[in-house]
Amino acid sequence: MSEITIGMSLGKTERKIRFRANHRVRMFAITLLSDLLALILSTTVVHLLVYRTFHFDTIRMGEFGDMLFAIICMALLMTTRLYPGIGLNPALEMKTVTHQTAVSFLIVFSFLMIRNPIWTQEKLTLILVGSFSIITLLGMRWLMRIVTVQLGVWGEPVVVVAGGERMEKMMGYFHERRRLGFLPVLGVSVGRHGPSSGPMLEMEELLKVSDGYFSEKGIQTVLVSTQIASDLSGSSVNRELLRKFKRMIFISDMDWLEGVSIAYHDFEGMLGMEAQQNFLNPLSEVLKRMMDVVIAVAAGIASLPVLLLTAVLIKLESSGSVLYRQERVGKDGKRIMIYKFRSMREDGDQVLEEYLAGNPSAQAEWNETQKLKEDPRITRVGKWVRKFSLDELPQLYNILKGDMSVVGPRPILVEQRRLYGEGLEVYMSVRPGLTGFWQVSGRNRTSFCQRAIYDVYYVRNWSAWLDMYILLRTIWVVLTREGAY
Repeated sequence: MSEITIGMSLGKTERKIRFRANHRVRMFAITLLSDLLALILSTTVVHLLVYRTFHFDTIRMGEFGDMLFAIICMALLMTTRLYPGIGLNPALEMKTVTHQTAVSFLIVFSFLMIRNPIWTQEKLTLILVGSFSIITLLGMRWLMRIVTVQLGVWGEPVVVVAGGERMEKMMGYFHERRRLGFLPVLGVSVGRHGPSSGPMLEMEELLKVSDGYFSEKGIQTVLVSTQIASDLSGSSVNRELLRKFKRMIFISDMDWLEGVSIAYHDFEGMLGMEAQQNFLNPLSEVLKRMMDVVIAVAAGIASLPVLLLTAVLIKLESSGSVLYRQERVGKDGKRIMIYKFRSMREDGDQVLEEYLAGNPSAQAEWNETQKLKEDPRITRVGKWVRKFSLDELPQLYNILKGDMSVVGPRPILVEQRRLYGEGLEVYMSVRPGLTGFWQVSGRNRTSFCQRAIYDVYYVRNWSAWLDMYILLRTIWVVLTREGAY
C-alpha cells in the first residue's frame, strides 16, 4: 500500500521530472562537456587574438603547451567536488576553479621553461590561455546551469525528511534554488504537521517501502534534518534510510547555525563542527581594506564620465543639490554621512508622509520592506538612475574615506536599527558596503527581515572569494536591473 501511495504522490511530479537512475551521471557529463568547451573556447580566442595582433603567418592551434594545459587542468578539476556540480557554493566554486587552473598553468609553464628557457610564442599564448580559461570556465558553468535549469535537465529528485514546518521550509528553499541541483519530490513528515504544498508521507509509510523501490524510480538521495536524525539516533530509522537511499545528506535546522560558516572535523570517529568567524582575523580586515582602496580608485576613474553625465542630467531636470546626504549607521554603531546622487524631489519626506497617510497598501509595503515599488518621491531622471544603481556611485568617496567598504551590508538608517533584531550586533561589526549579498539575492523583492538574514550570512561567511562573487553578480544584477525599482 505504501508504494501505491508514493506512486500516486509522485504522479504529478513525475511529469515534470524524468525519474531515471542516472541523474548524476548526466549532470557529470553536462558539467564535463561545459568545461571542455570552455577550454576550447579560451584556446581558440587567444590564438585568434595573438594571430591578429602580432601578424603571425599561421594560427598555431594545437600546440603542445596548450594541449598539456588542457589535459592537466581537466585532471585537476576532476579531483575536486566540481563534478557533478550539485550543491556547490558559488564562491567556493570560483575559488576551486581559479586555484586548479592556476596550478595547471604553473605546472605546464615551468615544464616549458625547463625544456626551453628562451621566450617563445608558445609561452605567450599559454599565459593568455591560462588567464582567459578562468573566465571561460566560470562563465560557461554559469551559462550551463541557466540553460539546463530552464530545460528541466539539471538536478536530481530527492526526498526530504523533517518535522512539519521545517520540512516545508526545506522543500521551498531547494525549489527556489534549482541551480543547487536538489529537486524535492516527496516530503516525509515526522511528528505533527500542518497542510503541505506538495506530496507528503508519514515516516511509518516510508519505512514500509521495499529497499529497491526508490532506486527504480531514480531517487537516490534523501535530505534529513539534523534534529530528526538526532531524535532517531537510538532507533534503526537512520540505518533503514541508508538501505533505501544511496546518499543521505543532513541539513542543519539549528537556528543559531543559520548564516554561520562551519568547518567540519573528524576527531577519530567523532564529528566536530567549528563555527568560524572570519572577520575576527586582523589579516582579513587588512586584506579587505586593500581591496576596497584599489577597487574604489579604479571604479572612480572608469566611471568618471558617467558621474559627470548623471550630475548634469539631475541639475537640468530640477533645481537643488545634485548630491543627497543622509546619516546612516556604520561600523561599531558610528554615525556616518553617506552620499548619493539625488533621485528624489527636494520635499521628498513630506510627499512620502502624505502618500502613506492616504494609501494603506503602500503603508503596508513600506512597513515590510522600507521601500515602495511606486515611490512618488522619485523624479524622472531618478528612475533611470536607480534602475542602473548609478545613485550609489558617489559612495566611492565614502569607501576611500574609510566609512564604507565595496562589499558589505547596506548601510541602514538610524531608525531602522530596531528592525534589524539580533543581527544588529553582527551588522555593526563591519563597515557597510556599496553592494552586498542582499543586493544580489533578491534586493527589493525581499523583506527587511530577509535582508538582515542575508547580511548576517555575509559577515559570518566572509572571504575574499565571496566578495569577488558578489562583485561579479552585482555587474549582472545592474545590467539586467534585477530587483531594481
